[in-house]
Amino acid sequence: MHKFYDDLKSYILNQEQETKELLIPYYETLLQLESYSEMKDLLNHYNEKEYQIDYNDADTDDPYSNGWLEIYEMHNPISYTIELDLGNMQGNYCQCNPEDEDYISDKGCCGILCDASLPKVSIVKEVKMLNHEFQGYERDLWELEEKWLTDYEKELLYKKKLEKVSSIEKRIEQLQKELNAAKSDLEN
Repeated sequence: MHKFYDDLKSYILNQEQETKELLIPYYETLLQLESYSEMKDLLNHYNEKEYQIDYNDADTDDPYSNGWLEIYEMHNPISYTIELDLGNMQGNYCQCNPEDEDYISDKGCCGILCDASLPKVSIVKEVKMLNHEFQGYERDLWELEEKWLTDYEKELLYKKKLEKVSSIEKRIEQLQKELNAAKSDLEN
């Protein structure tokens, strides 16, 4: 078995029981991908460096996600994210009975053709294109930030002045129309 799968299995077994139960089906789903050519990239990179594996919980507002695994090495520009999602609902409403031949009592179901959302994984390869740190001192950065804020404030003030001019022009235009109407009324 590949080092990635050994490490992932070890990582899962060292989790708390609830997380372990959540991750095991995703491990089995990933294991089904072992021979896929798309998976070879991750497996080859994983062998080359000392990658780490971290699990992140899903956002509470996403009912279709069970979180994600991060596969990364601190000084390597290539990392992977394995999204742990729920697949589309499979089967029909469960109508299994304890008398059924394949019935599993602790699951309350036969587990065949019954409604289930099976694990679904998506693997995203991320490549860090550039890693650059500001060149200069903190004082230089402060001066640039101040200039940026000053330029922004000047631009904001200019826009406010333009808006004021436009507003005054509209008022003058409206007053000119009222003046012309009043003059017209005098002549009649």
